[in-house]
Amino acid sequence: MKLSFRHLLFLVMILTSLIPITAISFWSANSALENEYNMVHDKHLLLAQNITKALNRYAIDALAIFTTVTNSNSHQGVDSIMFDLLNTVDVVSIGVFNPQGQRENVVYGAENSQPLSLTDANNPFDLSELSEAHFTPIHKNGVLQPTLYMIRQTPDMRIWLATMHATYIEQLQSAVMFGDKGHAAIVDKRGNVLAHPNKTWQAEAKNISKVSIVKQMMAGETGVSQFYSPAVKADMIAGFDVVPTTGWGVMIPQPLVELDQRAFVVIKFTLLVALVSLIVCSVFSWWIVGLITRPIDILTAKTRVITDIRSDTQRHPRGFHTAEFAKLFDSFRQMSLEIRNGREELEVRVADRTADLAEAQEKALQLANHDAVTGLANRVAIRDKIAELLQQQKHFSLLFIDLDGFKGVNDQYGHRVGDKLLKTLADKVNNHLFIHDILARYGGDEFIVLMPNMDSIIAADCAAEKLLQLFSEPVIIEDSVICISACIGLALSSGFDKDTDSLIHRADTAMYRAKRQGKNKVTIAS
Repeated sequence: MKLSFRHLLFLVMILTSLIPITAISFWSANSALENEYNMVHDKHLLLAQNITKALNRYAIDALAIFTTVTNSNSHQGVDSIMFDLLNTVDVVSIGVFNPQGQRENVVYGAENSQPLSLTDANNPFDLSELSEAHFTPIHKNGVLQPTLYMIRQTPDMRIWLATMHATYIEQLQSAVMFGDKGHAAIVDKRGNVLAHPNKTWQAEAKNISKVSIVKQMMAGETGVSQFYSPAVKADMIAGFDVVPTTGWGVMIPQPLVELDQRAFVVIKFTLLVALVSLIVCSVFSWWIVGLITRPIDILTAKTRVITDIRSDTQRHPRGFHTAEFAKLFDSFRQMSLEIRNGREELEVRVADRTADLAEAQEKALQLANHDAVTGLANRVAIRDKIAELLQQQKHFSLLFIDLDGFKGVNDQYGHRVGDKLLKTLADKVNNHLFIHDILARYGGDEFIVLMPNMDSIIAADCAAEKLLQLFSEPVIIEDSVICISACIGLALSSGFDKDTDSLIHRADTAMYRAKRQGKNKVTIAS
């Protein structure tokens, strides 16, 4: 299918304008959603923290009043001046129990609101930590309705129990309502509901500890989280916090769909603006394309007369033609010949330069991976090979060799003789290695022998001893007999070495142990 230049140019301009319009639309939509979710962080978490502060203040006041009453009480009754304070913190009754947990007296409120025993199997209390007053988790067994208590033990070993109403807690919860289903919920430190818009759950103190956000609150965390609400039966997002004094959890959840609905209003407006912008761009693009292509159409019509004339680039066309046209034809033919000759010459030059480049690359690779003195693999090449074997988790042996007395050879005979000695020793060792073994100069008078197929410590030790004998043999360099020895550290990689440095270090350490033991030895790395 062939498109006219006008249609092709129009299509390109539409696509060019469509990309930023689409990008801005997506960005606006994402920004709308992101703003809604950011509001959750700013608003919901702040609400949860404010309610947490209020509950913490309430808990501190209630415990302080309870402690004051029980410190000054004679277990016969509560001073009437304390009644108003107890009412403000929703205390229903206060009972006194002996150290065995049996009730002695009810000093405030109705007797039937207090249990007969704290150790009743149907409703046991935790009597292990009573040194300070604290709130208990909601008790649901052995009582007419789930009940919240404060409990403490005074120095005379009597246990005091305050029965609570959750009126203040419920008031705080019910004061928070927003959207269609946004609300507040408060649970105790075991995940039992203290206050919830679902009054059935609240009445029975339903345990919702399996809900993910409740698990986070029970773990003492605070923040914003998404979860599935079994009460609303919808995915929710909530800010949540924990009351420090009591461990109660406060969350302010809202269905995610409500956030999406608010964001969708902005998204619809964004899409409308994008559609209008696309229409305006289309009309403007068609007008601009017309301005560009109309002169081209006129020029094309005028040049058809010229294109209808048959011409031959190799010789002048037949018939009458002007001197200017002949000059233009000759210039075009000369230009064609020069381009063809230039291309052939360029191809020859490119071929020659490619060959030179390949040769230079080969030399550079040789220099990069081989030692200039001995022609052996250098430090970089041997480390790359060791790293490759370690990555494959292969079992192999590594010999770290250091020559004994090489510095003395350099000092006595000069570095030129020292270099020849290194080259002679390298050639001698190479001739006695297996085909897959690699001898490398690691630096100075240090060598590494990598035996990739040697996974036996006994066989590797034998091979090292043979190499030790080779190094001990006298070497004749420029009519001088040079005797030298070596120390070898042997390390076996069994697939547990994680990096090249640790393996080489083990072999190097073993080599130094050999030097300390008198030189001309092989030591196996531990």
